[in-house]
Amino acid sequence: MPRIRVGTEDSIQPGAPALVRHGGVEVGVFQVDGEFRAYLNRCPHQQGPVCTGPTTGTLAAARATGWKLAWVLDGRVLLCPWHTMEFDLLTGQRIRGRGERLRAYPVEVSGGEVFVTIGRPQVEPSQGRQCVG
Repeated sequence: MPRIRVGTEDSIQPGAPALVRHGGVEVGVFQVDGEFRAYLNRCPHQQGPVCTGPTTGTLAAARATGWKLAWVLDGRVLLCPWHTMEFDLLTGQRIRGRGERLRAYPVEVSGGEVFVTIGRPQVEPSQGRQCVG
């Protein structure tokens, strides 16, 4: 499987993904809470360019907020630019809806360089915190 250099750790800033292409596959690499995640740049809803959407947070009412509406997951939510589907960048899971998940790829950091392996999707994204919502 091709191991593609994305850039240096410092070049991938929170909220500003690096897009890389290999063949016909485009992947967005994100830094979230000091960790790197890579997802296919295709929304599972209607195949839109999900990785080009803004990184934000979301409003939710949950046990953690005393069931009051609050801004949560700041900097962890990828908003698809086509239909505003929200995805948790640590898990790839859609925050509200039918359980769709972004297709994840393995990311490796070596010597300050970030690499993604394209062609072998990760079966389960790395365990992150649970989604709120």
